[in-house]
Amino acid sequence: MGAVWVAQDEALGREVAVKEVILPPAVDEGDRDEIFARMVREAQAAGQLRHPSIVSVHDVVTEQGRPWIVMELLRGRSLQDLLKAGEVLSPEQVARLGVELLGALAAAHAQGVQHRDVKPANVFLCEDGRTVLTDFGIARVEGQVTITRSGALVGSPGYIPPERVRGDRGGPLSDVWSLGATLYAAVEGRPPFHAASPVAVLHKVLTEEAPPPQRAGAALGSVLLRMLAPDPAERPDTETAARLLRTVADGGQVRLPPPPPRPIVPPRPPATLPSGPRRRRGTGIVVASGLAGIALVAALAWYGTVRDRPPPVAAGRVTAQTSPTAASPVAPQVTPTVEQGKFTKPLDFCTLLTDAQVGKVLPGRFRKGPSSDGDGCQWAADGAGVVLAPIKPFLGEKEYWETSPEEAHERFVSNRNRSRPSDSIIWMWTDIGMRGTMRLSSTEARTVKGIGEEAFAVDLSANATGTRVRSEVQFRVSNLIVSAEYADLNPARAGRVRENALTLARAAAKKLAGM
Repeated sequence: MGAVWVAQDEALGREVAVKEVILPPAVDEGDRDEIFARMVREAQAAGQLRHPSIVSVHDVVTEQGRPWIVMELLRGRSLQDLLKAGEVLSPEQVARLGVELLGALAAAHAQGVQHRDVKPANVFLCEDGRTVLTDFGIARVEGQVTITRSGALVGSPGYIPPERVRGDRGGPLSDVWSLGATLYAAVEGRPPFHAASPVAVLHKVLTEEAPPPQRAGAALGSVLLRMLAPDPAERPDTETAARLLRTVADGGQVRLPPPPPRPIVPPRPPATLPSGPRRRRGTGIVVASGLAGIALVAALAWYGTVRDRPPPVAAGRVTAQTSPTAASPVAPQVTPTVEQGKFTKPLDFCTLLTDAQVGKVLPGRFRKGPSSDGDGCQWAADGAGVVLAPIKPFLGEKEYWETSPEEAHERFVSNRNRSRPSDSIIWMWTDIGMRGTMRLSSTEARTVKGIGEEAFAVDLSANATGTRVRSEVQFRVSNLIVSAEYADLNPARAGRVRENALTLARAAAKKLAGM
C-alpha cells in the first residue's frame, strides 16, 4: 500500500528512504484511518528496535494528514524479487539467511514486538551482504491497542500460521512459522502451501501439513518442517531454530529435540440427551464443517477488502539487478494451474489505445507514458487524463499475467463487492495540472455489459461542487483485469466523463480480446 522513495536528508547530509502511503481507489474513511494508523505503528514498532537485520527508522512525518516514514536506505532487492526472477537459494544460503532473520525476530520479541508478516516481500537482500527484515506495518506490540477491525485477518495467505487463520492472536512462535514458510519458498521457489485462490491456500494451512521440501536436503528440510509444525508448542523457539540452522550452514548433522508430549485428554462421559425427538447422527460434523466454511469465507471477504499486497514501484524506488546473497539462477519449477490464461507475459498497455482514440476524448495535446505503478500507461493533458493499468492478483507472489482466469474472476468479484459509496476519498494527479488534493465521493458499483467478459464502473464527484470529475471501469478478459480511468477537471465537460471512460474501456477490451 505504499511506495518507497529515495530522498536527501538535508540536515544530516545523507540519503534516506521515505515510505509514502498510496490509498486504494474508493477507500472509505475507516479504511483510510486504519492504513494511516498502521503506518504510524510501523514507525513506532521498528523505531524502538536496534538490530543489523532490522531496517532502521529515523522519523515519521505527517504532511497534509498523511504519514511519511523516513528510514534507512537499503540497496539491493527483496527475496520476493529474487524468486520472481526464477532464482532460488542453496540450502546453506537459506540456513545463513534464517540465522540472521531469527536474530532480528529474537530482538523484536525481546521488546514485546511480533512482526506478524514475515514473507519474501519483507526480506531484503542488501548489496552489502546483510539480510534485513522490513515492514512492521501490522506488527503487534504488547500493551498496544489492536488497530485492525473485528474479525480482520491480516497478512498474506501462504505465510499466515494456522493459529492466526483460526482467529487466535498468536505469539512469537507464529513468527517462527511464517519464517519457516519464507525459508521454504527461498529454497523451493514456492511457498509450502499454494493453490489457485486465497481460500484454498488458507484451507490447506488449516487442514494439511507442509509437504517435505525437495531441494532443501535432509538437514534443512527437517528444520523447516519443525518450524512449520501446525501446533505452536512443537515449533522450536528463535534461539533453538537459530542454533539448528547454524549447524546446517556449517554442514553439520542436525539433531532435532523431540517435540513436547501432547497433553492427555481424558475421555468425556457420554452426554445425556434431553427427552423428546431423537437427534440425528452426524449433526455435530455438519455444524463443525459449517463453522470452518464461515471462517474461510470471512477471511476471504476481508482479504479482498483490506488486502495486504506488495507496494507498487514508484519512479524513484531503489532496485538492483544483483545481490551477493543470491545463488546462481536455477530453472524455476513449473506449477500446473487449473486453467491456462490467455495472457502469459507482460503487456505494453500503451498499445491498447491508439492516439486517435485517445485524442477524441482528451482536450488538446497530451503526453503518453508509464502509469504511476509502472505496469500500465497514462495519457495526460492539461486538466484531463486517461489511465489503463492491470489490477494485481490477490497473492503477492504472482504478477498480473501469471494468474488463472479463476483467480482473476475471484479478484474481480471482490473488487466489485468492496466498491461501496464513500465521501472520504482523497485524490491528486499532478500530471494533469492538479496542485493540491481533492476530496471526492464515489457511487455504488454498477454492472456494465459489453466490455470484456465482465465489467463494472464507478463514478467520482468533487465534494465541494458535486461535479463529476472521474470515472473508472474495471473489466476482465480471461486472466487479466484492467482498470480504465478517465478524469477531467473542467466542469463544462463533466457530462462526458462517464461516457469517455466507457468508450476507452470498450476499445481496450476489444483490443485485448483480439490478441
